[in-house]
Amino acid sequence: MSKSVFKVLLVLSAFFASLVSAHHSAVVFDVGEIIEKTGKTTLFTLRNPHLILNMEVTNEEGEVELWRLEGQGISGMQAMGFDRGSINVGDTITVRINPLKSGKPGGLVLGLIGADGRAYIEEAEQEVRQVYPALMPYVPPPAGETWQMREEKTRPAQLPVISQGIGPGESGGGNMPGALDPENLAKERPLAPFDLTGQWQFRGENEYRANYGSFEFKPTPELTAKGKTYHDAYMEASLEGERFGDPTALCYPPGMPRFMTRYGALMMLQHPTAIFMVSRLNNDYRVIFLDGRERSSGYAVDRNWQGESLGYWDGDTLVVETTGFIGENHLIQAGVPTGEQLKIVERISLINEGSTMVSEYTFTDPEYWVGEWKHVKFRDRVLRIDVREANCIYEDSFALPGMERPD
Repeated sequence: MSKSVFKVLLVLSAFFASLVSAHHSAVVFDVGEIIEKTGKTTLFTLRNPHLILNMEVTNEEGEVELWRLEGQGISGMQAMGFDRGSINVGDTITVRINPLKSGKPGGLVLGLIGADGRAYIEEAEQEVRQVYPALMPYVPPPAGETWQMREEKTRPAQLPVISQGIGPGESGGGNMPGALDPENLAKERPLAPFDLTGQWQFRGENEYRANYGSFEFKPTPELTAKGKTYHDAYMEASLEGERFGDPTALCYPPGMPRFMTRYGALMMLQHPTAIFMVSRLNNDYRVIFLDGRERSSGYAVDRNWQGESLGYWDGDTLVVETTGFIGENHLIQAGVPTGEQLKIVERISLINEGSTMVSEYTFTDPEYWVGEWKHVKFRDRVLRIDVREANCIYEDSFALPGMERPD
């Protein structure tokens, strides 16, 4: 490796090593050692809040080893220009890592250089912590120090804290008020035509499935060649009694629009700036922003299963436009996948004296179907109920009949 590239990785290593102390599994890494590996990428996942990377590396004996690597919170890397297009499966890349203490092939990514020679760098002046906090001995506070004194000693330079957008799950980076920032909530806005705060139960579409979720949005539109290939494979497997391709069975989020059509209650909390939703099933989360913010672009796009939902009022109707979806393990209904081009427009209104929510959907995704796909769903307000904790446990899935572990 050239000296310039080596220097780049040293600088980058300092930045990422400064984040190790916050990493949930950092105890398994030897943060006192930094090694360098070059190999072929076999798996690359960039998903909030982590980078996951697998590489085939040839060792000193000429044998090919599979190195499993993970990175830190992705917001900082994205700010440096790193995105899903920075690495492709098959690329030969170079990484610097803290290796596993066990000596097995794996580690924590501190810096990398892509196949195109581009490095992802950020200067770091802070001291690098070399010991994982859980392994540090307890040091009692000075004699006579009260918790008030300890709080003052550790108090941030500025309160409230302004996010820099580099922590796991953070966004915005101080560029715009958060939906729950007091200054945002205090702005004068027209009174909303209705308030969705409460619990909402999905209405089944026939008597047999009354009060039970329905993921279907039939009639299915004309599928593209890619969409038809997947759908045909699903139908063939299903007719033979095989489970096929539903990511939720492996604890993936259902994503939009199925989030809105799952069984059980859906809790909504409406503020002038946003509507927050929590589903009874697996406690999945969604937010619709109402504060007039601009849609995220560039590295700020946090592609996920719910997308980015921005809403506005059109008379007595709430119009919600959602884009920014992830293109993996995301179905719109059984046998019909979606990709990053998916766009959903919802027109939400209330009838029956505010007790029934009507959601008119328009879906477009030119990767998997032709033109607009439209459907209408209903939810009814339900009282004397609360959304409680519910979790999908990956291992439990394989105790179900017909479930097999993926290869």
